[in-house]
Amino acid sequence: MKLAILALEGCMHSAIAGVADVLSLANHVMQQSGAKSRFAWQTLSLDGKAVRAGGGQIVAVDGAIGRRGSFDAILVPGNLVDHVTAARLQPQYARAGAWLRQQHANGRLIGAFCSGVFLLAGAGLLDNRRATITWWLQGELRQRHPAIDLAPDAVITATDRIVCAAGPMSWVDLLLRLIEMVDGKEIAKLCADYVVIDTAQRTQSIFMPVGYLLSQDPLLTRADLLVRRAGKSPMTVKRLAGALGLSERTLNRKFQELTHEPPQAFIMRRRVEQARTLLETTAQPVKTIARAAGYEDESSFRKAFRKLTLMSPQAYRARRMERTA
Repeated sequence: MKLAILALEGCMHSAIAGVADVLSLANHVMQQSGAKSRFAWQTLSLDGKAVRAGGGQIVAVDGAIGRRGSFDAILVPGNLVDHVTAARLQPQYARAGAWLRQQHANGRLIGAFCSGVFLLAGAGLLDNRRATITWWLQGELRQRHPAIDLAPDAVITATDRIVCAAGPMSWVDLLLRLIEMVDGKEIAKLCADYVVIDTAQRTQSIFMPVGYLLSQDPLLTRADLLVRRAGKSPMTVKRLAGALGLSERTLNRKFQELTHEPPQAFIMRRRVEQARTLLETTAQPVKTIARAAGYEDESSFRKAFRKLTLMSPQAYRARRMERTA
């Protein structure tokens, strides 16, 4: 795999250095085993000049984005800038976004993590596509780019050669997924093993502080938390109302006011969203996923899933696999 790392002012230096370390180690391991090195990378800036990272470090680069180069994928780091600085950097973001659109149109993989996802969103690359971002930026992403099919639980998503990873350290997940898409699962697993990276499937929900969830909306986030953590026990409207300290009638009225639909619809959407994430990120059987999403009856799960996605769980998984290839 030949990788280009896009370095913009305010970028996270840890990802740029970390990617180089992981790929250097992988090349070393392969050489020691008698195999050829598989990885090459270069760091590019808009004008070919060094940039200042968000932590103040100066990041040396190998060239400018306009330089003709051969690479399979582009990695966009998150940034560490405030809103005032971000506004000043908008012309740079627009130029970078135009370049990324062109590169994607030319067949290259594009990956971003944490706040770097906003660069892809601003470039229009995520419209009507499945994407994720770290939990504490999801509200802003929804507000600024409502056309994105946001996967709030997912640590990583991959759609139409565009890969998004969630948190500031999720560049590791992003890098491994790019390696997998270019060089295959065995090579990606080898890299993960030698740098002792846990590749077990997980969701963002386990990282979301209760205080954060409760501060976002007095009722809906509490309800979301309860449905999310219901486990294999079915969440019913009666059970949800009791947990919230409300009568079923009051709960229904409040949900109609806040979401313009009954609480049962909210529960179903939350369950199906969890199932979508599991279908995308695991190889678990549909029956197992149905139970994890709170459905004791698989047929009820399939009916609810089809109602919201207009396809069966198997068809959804197959389509996602085709779009990530």
